Amino acid sequence: MRILLFIIACWCFGAGFAQTKHVYWAEDSVRIGDKARLTILIKNKPAGFDYNPISDIFICEVIHKGETLWKPGGELEIESFRDTNYTQKGVKYWKGVYTLIAWDSAKYRLPDLWMTWKDSAFSFRAPNLYVGFVKKKVKEGIDEIPIEPENDYWILLKKYWWVLVLLVAAVVIAILWNKRRKIQKTEELSLRERTLLAIQQLRKKEDWLHGKTKSHYVGFSAILKMYLSSRYELNLMERTTHETISLLKLKGLDFNMIKRIETLLREADMVKFAKMELDDMHIRSSMFRLEEIVTELSPLEIPE
Repeated sequence: MRILLFIIACWCFGAGFAQTKHVYWAEDSVRIGDKARLTILIKNKPAGFDYNPISDIFICEVIHKGETLWKPGGELEIESFRDTNYTQKGVKYWKGVYTLIAWDSAKYRLPDLWMTWKDSAFSFRAPNLYVGFVKKKVKEGIDEIPIEPENDYWILLKKYWWVLVLLVAAVVIAILWNKRRKIQKTEELSLRERTLLAIQQLRKKEDWLHGKTKSHYVGFSAILKMYLSSRYELNLMERTTHETISLLKLKGLDFNMIKRIETLLREADMVKFAKMELDDMHIRSSMFRLEEIVTELSPLEIPE
């Protein structure tokens, strides 16, 4: 029974480890004499993990053009091997990169690569690598000229590249034109209309219903301060609530209006800095009070 459990545990680890391992070529087709880069990437690097790189050459199996069976005798010269450890978004990675060179045209199948973890060893196999050339007449006779294998898509792209350029240009022009129209339309709105539109957009997001009450009140206080800054020619964006209220008093605002503004700013501060929790009804009420303040402080607008 213990042996069976041990086998199951090893199998589970091997399956899980395989899901975190990725082996790939930077390009799976290269020219003779060009550098081919093989990357081994380990996600969630386990403690005690170890990999001993191969040096000098890989002894591979090969298939030459026109052949159907693998045979020994292929060699991939190892120019270098470099490995790095890094962390991305809280996940630990190990990355090893071989730089290899082939001097013969064929399809190469690399041998199994091995890595160890604690007292266990695990093997993995790299994808096949294709190395190609064409024969071309030169003055001295026939020589082998390395080339990059081309597929039909690449040939079409080279032939009709201008169509792609025109499509990209058309999309960019359309985006810029649409953006310009939106900016012009926004600039035509009055301060009151722009502010009420911003409040409406903030309300539609309903961040507080998705656990983002603090984010909602950051936008809430920014809208209020931007409106007051533009309305009374002040710079309130980096001001504290106390400084904001003091500056508004100097502008001669009504005492009751200043109290209403201070109440909304204090409420935003409590949510942002003291992590106060507010219910849905209270937050919606604050939005209506903000709209009322903007409407009452805005000059009378007479339609043309």
